[in-house]
Amino acid sequence: MGMFAAADELANRYAKVFLVHSDGNRDPLVQLTPQDEDLLNRALEYPARKNFLRAARQIVSENWIPAFQRRPLLRVNGNGDPVSAEDKAYRVMVASPLRSEREERKPSVEIQFWKLTYDPHTRHLRGSLAETFVFSPEELFEWRATRNDS
Repeated sequence: MGMFAAADELANRYAKVFLVHSDGNRDPLVQLTPQDEDLLNRALEYPARKNFLRAARQIVSENWIPAFQRRPLLRVNGNGDPVSAEDKAYRVMVASPLRSEREERKPSVEIQFWKLTYDPHTRHLRGSLAETFVFSPEELFEWRATRNDS
């Protein structure tokens, strides 16, 4: 056992990433690119705001499109079996090389940092939200404007 021995390692951490639009709608991002995954994993190893900002800037630079039609939120029972569908629905977003001819929208990015904990008494694994980072379009795109001005 060394000085840095702990159960809190990368395998016990994960992130949920959302595009947040000006109307308040949030779209979950799935199937991140390898470059997005790499920066997100680096942020999870050292979960500081500046590291998640670096990952968010990379993620928002991708062209995200809906993969499928909106999917309804499902209500499930204690066994995880679907019971009913909610009125709310979400879009599953994936990165695409195709670019729209319309004006680029500049969404916010929300990254939720989650940790898994194991309770040895109940033998249950539980995910708990450790921190939520929300990055505004100004934060996400200011470095591009600075780079283009020089």
